[in-house]
Amino acid sequence: MKKHLNPSAEPITEDDTFIAEALKDVNTAALIMSVVHMTGDTSFLKGPIRPKNTDVVSAGSDDQASYGEGGFTREEMDAVRAQALEVIQGYRERGCTLPKLDESAVKEMFNYMSGRELDEEYLAFIKEEIALDGVDHRGLVLEDPALKARAANFPVVVIGAGMGGILAGIRLDEAGIPYTVIEKNPGVGGTWFENKYPGCRVDVPGHSYSYSFEPNHQWHNHFPLTNEIREYYERCARDYGVEQKIRFNTEVTSAVFDEACQSWNVEVVGKDGEREVLQARAVISAVGQLNRPKMPDIPGLETFRGELVHSGAWPDSCRHEGKRVAVIGSGASAFQIIPEVARTVDQLKVFQRSPAWMFPNPGYHSAVGEGQKWALEKLPFYSKWYRFWLFYSTVEGVYDKTLVDDNWESPLSVSAGNDELRKALTAWIESQVDDPELLSKVLPKYPPFGKRILQDNGSYLGALQQDNVDLITTGIREIVPEGVVTQDGELHEVDLIVCATGFHADRFLFPMKIVGRNGIELAEQWEGDNGRAYLGITVPNFPNLFCIYGPNTNLVVAGSIAHNAESQMNYILRCLRILLENDYHILDCRQEVHDAYNERVDEINAGTAWGSPQVHNWYKNGAGRVTANLPFRILDYWRMTKQPNAEDYRFE
Repeated sequence: MKKHLNPSAEPITEDDTFIAEALKDVNTAALIMSVVHMTGDTSFLKGPIRPKNTDVVSAGSDDQASYGEGGFTREEMDAVRAQALEVIQGYRERGCTLPKLDESAVKEMFNYMSGRELDEEYLAFIKEEIALDGVDHRGLVLEDPALKARAANFPVVVIGAGMGGILAGIRLDEAGIPYTVIEKNPGVGGTWFENKYPGCRVDVPGHSYSYSFEPNHQWHNHFPLTNEIREYYERCARDYGVEQKIRFNTEVTSAVFDEACQSWNVEVVGKDGEREVLQARAVISAVGQLNRPKMPDIPGLETFRGELVHSGAWPDSCRHEGKRVAVIGSGASAFQIIPEVARTVDQLKVFQRSPAWMFPNPGYHSAVGEGQKWALEKLPFYSKWYRFWLFYSTVEGVYDKTLVDDNWESPLSVSAGNDELRKALTAWIESQVDDPELLSKVLPKYPPFGKRILQDNGSYLGALQQDNVDLITTGIREIVPEGVVTQDGELHEVDLIVCATGFHADRFLFPMKIVGRNGIELAEQWEGDNGRAYLGITVPNFPNLFCIYGPNTNLVVAGSIAHNAESQMNYILRCLRILLENDYHILDCRQEVHDAYNERVDEINAGTAWGSPQVHNWYKNGAGRVTANLPFRILDYWRMTKQPNAEDYRFE
């Protein structure tokens, strides 16, 4: 089975001129780590050249323009590259052999990169994530013949062939557990198959938005476009043999737990309408949270005689060039669509309910340099340390600024740290907008992280200031055949309406009918939009049902959902191992364990910017409870999902 965990890079054969040019593209901190690996000398780590910031706001702001990634000055980067070139020459000439580094040296390298002394738990967490030792610690390989035999008779149905579903297939294959993936679309990728709107890309660096065991060194963009991401998951599904076990154009309509057989009967319907029932010992839902587009509840929507599209279901036939276009919404999808369509439409009207906070990120649309691709392939351990750099620099240092200080009194922020962030983000927005009227419309009046913060390189606010673009903040009264009518009675005639209005994010596993023990329906237990699960993975009364990206697992404070999916699948695998080792048929989460966990989740979420009662967002359900977001640091969640506690479950 294909794995890219081996830390040994490809041999370097390029000449000095090529290497010197390539080094201009690389991450300085990761390059320094590679130099240490090639020399075995940690003395450089004790010198004056060190990373100077990991703050995602200041790192992208104008006052950092004279610095490179990681806060290194231009002079420092030149010095590092010059030394690296000499080291690489020696490494190449001795046949690309590496000295052995002891554990104390590796720890010193982690501390250098992070700018602080990392504790043992964080070291264990990040070592597992980047796998410096070349070992994948998250998979499960069963060696015992009896366990192998039980595994071979433990069929699993996986629902969805996106990031989580493909990961589940890879891991189940490794464990020797048979499975079938059910996918409603004709191809893999999940949300990256369905979202094809102009400008669609991920808001997480591609080099961390990938499986830890299968890095992609050939991303074209630092923040990859949807087609690149889809191609990555297509390749993973193909190379790991998952593709042949996927039933495309097939949808799960129901899954019913059979008490007598202690298994699941999963009804599926194919493209031709033919129904079939699959029997499974376990079901893994990998449908995600953002997979069912939600049209706006606006009177007269169906009367519009132009073209009406949702951003999450953009048809290939849709053409916006030269047309009068309306975009309803101002969230993440609209933020990407608007700069793209503004270039070629005759007129663009943006209907905004509330503005978005945005991080400064000048490199949001930038391509990955050829030198960076070369370094990822050729420099020893460079790709490992670059992944660590992305993890650490985009996650740490922000979480505390999202927490509410009960003594802080302001409608615009929730703490002193949050207010500091608000001021920095405000300055970024103000630096791009001269018109006071427009500024008043685009400057949020809620705390940072109250809603999703977006990545910005200036293109969005630049688009709003084009002559052919109007930002409209007056509410919409109705849709008529000619276009959009606002509350002031004005008719905005358009040819195309784009609804960038999100998804049914609070309707987990919707619209499938899931029936557990004693005829209990999951939708009823969850009261429609009040999804709850233990660790976001297991649900009482629904034995052997597991969720990837289930309730309260969405990441707000940066981080990669790919990492979270791996943590969840790690936990699921070890639950299955408990069943197999003890020859149990089912496990069922204890209600009291589930309830205590969710009380903690609700308590922490309520004390965050996104849980603040003055903020309305898609993270909350109709009653105002946050059902989407994980309130813990990713380190905490990694610890929680490392190994299941058998006492949390009832076994039969």
